[in-house]
Amino acid sequence: MSQPIFAQVPESKLAKLTAAYNDRTGNAAGLVELLTAATNGTKVTQIAAKTSGNQVASSLLIFITDTAGANPTLFDEIILPAVTASNTLPSSRNVAMYDDLQLKDGQKIMVGATVYTSPINVIAQAGDF
Repeated sequence: MSQPIFAQVPESKLAKLTAAYNDRTGNAAGLVELLTAATNGTKVTQIAAKTSGNQVASSLLIFITDTAGANPTLFDEIILPAVTASNTLPSSRNVAMYDDLQLKDGQKIMVGATVYTSPINVIAQAGDF
């Protein structure tokens, strides 16, 4: 009889983007590592992008590598709308939710923003098996 497997260790992984990256082909130069899957694998439930100030319209590009942590492949994009943050208008936060994004040992999630105007904080909510 098999038992259901659930994530054992919750994780919040953070990365800060400080430059533009607009190559959807997966050239690793300029991408920022968000997380590396644990030895027994990792389940990702969401990836969010929180701008730190004014932001022009952009996209957060999300890549997944092979188990060697190489050869990034475009997996998803999150739209980052144009926002002029102020004392009365917050900067934007945009989220992609995943029901069943599971990574093998050594796979990485790499991220980049197509247009950069202020730091973009990227947060992954995940659990290690």
